[in-house]
Amino acid sequence: MVIAVTAGFAIVAWSGVEQYKSSGGDDEVAFRSYVDNLYANHRLPTPSENAEFSLPPGIPALGVALNWAFKPIIAGRPSPIFQSLPRLLRRLLWLALVVAGVALIARAPPLAPRWLIGMGAWVAAAGWAWIYINTAVDNEAWLPLVLIDLVSAVALVPATAWLAHEVWPRSRYAAPLGALGAVLLPPIFDASLYFHPDPPFALLAVVATALVLRAVRTGLTVAAGVAAGLVLGLAALTRQSAPIVAVALLAAVLLIGRRRALRYAGAAAVAMVVVAGPWWYHQIRVYGNPVESNLKRAGYMLDHQPRSFYVSLPTELITRPRAYHFQDKLLPRFHAFLWSDWDGTYNNKWAPAKPHAKTLASVQSVLGFGGDALVLGGLALFGFPALVRVLRRRVRGPDETLAILATLFVVSWVAFVTMLIRFPQKGGDPIKVHYLLFLAPVSIVFAIASGRWLARRGGWPRALLFGWLVAYAVSWALTLATAF
Repeated sequence: MVIAVTAGFAIVAWSGVEQYKSSGGDDEVAFRSYVDNLYANHRLPTPSENAEFSLPPGIPALGVALNWAFKPIIAGRPSPIFQSLPRLLRRLLWLALVVAGVALIARAPPLAPRWLIGMGAWVAAAGWAWIYINTAVDNEAWLPLVLIDLVSAVALVPATAWLAHEVWPRSRYAAPLGALGAVLLPPIFDASLYFHPDPPFALLAVVATALVLRAVRTGLTVAAGVAAGLVLGLAALTRQSAPIVAVALLAAVLLIGRRRALRYAGAAAVAMVVVAGPWWYHQIRVYGNPVESNLKRAGYMLDHQPRSFYVSLPTELITRPRAYHFQDKLLPRFHAFLWSDWDGTYNNKWAPAKPHAKTLASVQSVLGFGGDALVLGGLALFGFPALVRVLRRRVRGPDETLAILATLFVVSWVAFVTMLIRFPQKGGDPIKVHYLLFLAPVSIVFAIASGRWLARRGGWPRALLFGWLVAYAVSWALTLATAF
């Protein structure tokens, strides 16, 4: 089931990428410029050269490698094999590759290490074939860099299934529900469309979280700590916010394991420092800060945000949930980014908007309140109580894993709001869902927890849950079918 959902999402995501054609998503121009600078000059950009000068070099370096690998294709040398084939036949050949890959992966036990490696290799191979077949003929030179985010977004589907499996390892339905939840959450689809470091960072953060959950269930060994630390180190080479994820996860493990978790946490911390330490040292030497950012921008800064920035519920969230309405209001804008199309990714920045687009955006925003309720309800009814029971050492069921996810959720949101308070900007510019994309799978787990609770109660709660699921799935499918 997870394989089928992932394959279906991969096809939909590739279709979206082809239609969007790297149209300059959120700061994509600056990130591509970073790669070009690194490729041409073999050095990091300075603050005067690129607004994203402080980005860790992991993803740009990977982008350089892809540009080098596909340089003959990008330079315009057509493929002798594919250049004479009709476009439809090329698509069918690629689809055959996808089906063959799914059939091979299906032979391995779901969520086993070799299954996950096989899934990653299949996505990468299918992406490479898509780039080669199409770029070589249609000169779609923008595809190689987008492949990084496309692979990351598609991989978030089985990664979410893995996370749900670690919380409920005996449930046959937890992993498929996690995969379905990832497919239904708009930011994960958005993440596949353009070149940005947040999708690969989210994937690494979720993999690290799943490794921590598995270690808590099966044993807090030094080897398991090293594995989690290595992944967290790679995440730190991808985005400055990786230490927040690391602190939240390791603090939760220490709360759960107490003294028996010391060696695990120590091994994870050392492994992370070994991988990311040279980069942090470089940033300290150059900027005096290991997690230097570009959030303090001349001409954009305010003394502070008004109270309405933090507490507000404008009616436009239902009637007109799109830019530039309520752009300086935290929760409304975050909600519209999360469930609807606030910035017009699917609708040409709302200029002009398709006749049906505004209606679908409003429907998505309204139905999104149900999603908010499921996530926050799961956090309140299961996450926080699990954390309290862990602190009191009265653990039962999946309390330990849910307590870790609750800690990660809360610490990350506190850090996000702290960032907004410390760097208040005109128009609420840093209010962007992809900064917290790594919490999407965590949120899905909490939504599953509250959804299971409603389904078990039967009667009208179950009818309400399934009615909302059907309505939302239809609304999201129509949104995708009519996008671009």
